[in-house]
Amino acid sequence: MPTAPPGGIVGGMPDYQRSLTIDADPDELFQFLSKIENLPKYFSRMTQAKNATGDEVRVKAKVPEAEPDNPEQQTVESYANFSVDADNRALHWSSAGEHDYSGELQVTPADEGATVSVSLHTEHDSEQINDGIDETLQNVAELVANRPGLQEWPAQGQPGGV
Repeated sequence: MPTAPPGGIVGGMPDYQRSLTIDADPDELFQFLSKIENLPKYFSRMTQAKNATGDEVRVKAKVPEAEPDNPEQQTVESYANFSVDADNRALHWSSAGEHDYSGELQVTPADEGATVSVSLHTEHDSEQINDGIDETLQNVAELVANRPGLQEWPAQGQPGGV
């Protein structure tokens, strides 16, 4: 189960953070997680990610409608800045807009494998954000459990790919 340190407000923006330790080689796991084409395999609600220009990626995601009692989801498309810091096994992303946000995913060695930590800073305050981060971490754990050789995954659009 993901763990969460006490949350708080950083620079006027809500700060969300969760982490999960899984049985995986940190370097192999980070190499898999850092490939743009793999983002929809584990990021909750993301359905597509493609290189755009420079450090930008184009993403599609399914998000809940604004009305809490409406179970429908809408598909949104946007561009985000995306960078990979291989030396620190970290991914960074940000996007300007209605709910300016930035985030980081970091893989660190742990006694039992690797700890995956996800941090998100946004102007939007919602418990659904923690739920989305928890889903993302569980997706990573399931990928590792179901596919120990992560680097053998075919890319999107290739036979056997998503």
